Amino acid sequence: MVLYWLDLFTGTTWNEFRDAGASVSGFRTRRKKSVQAIQRGDILLCYLTGVMRWVGALEVIGPSKDTWTIWNIDEFPERLDVRPLILLDPEYGVQMDALFGKVDFYKDESDKRYFKGFLRGSPVKSKKNSDGELISSLLQQAKENPVFNPVDPRKIARIPLYRVAEKGGKSRQPLW
Repeated sequence: MVLYWLDLFTGTTWNEFRDAGASVSGFRTRRKKSVQAIQRGDILLCYLTGVMRWVGALEVIGPSKDTWTIWNIDEFPERLDVRPLILLDPEYGVQMDALFGKVDFYKDESDKRYFKGFLRGSPVKSKKNSDGELISSLLQQAKENPVFNPVDPRKIARIPLYRVAEKGGKSRQPLW
């Protein structure tokens, strides 16, 4: 059975991923256990934070030994080799509002701000496979019948601010 997983990107990391050949997806070290749970044939559904658009579907080939620098803000060392099924420019991506009332994490207006925590980090497995199937089908429709919806360039270039507590209690800032 194919499982669907969330794969978060910013506009910048999405462009870097595509520029590097869209064949390796990466995650932070603290997500190692989740990455190890992903199986060959599972699908990573790519979501752009800030822009709130679904922009890709990637079939997992398996663990990656790739160590090339792909992203500038972080190493994302927990890597998977992937085969792109769908890659969309943000302007042609599936808007989050298309999922309203149709998926577990966005059932009603009360879910809009945090989407039940589903979009807080990746990879995260879809609670319901039907959610992943729906997003995948909407991405396929967007690929086959592209509709241009402008995106604020500032949102594409946005870099989220975060602090990560490392072992020993030290915090580090992103590498940008």
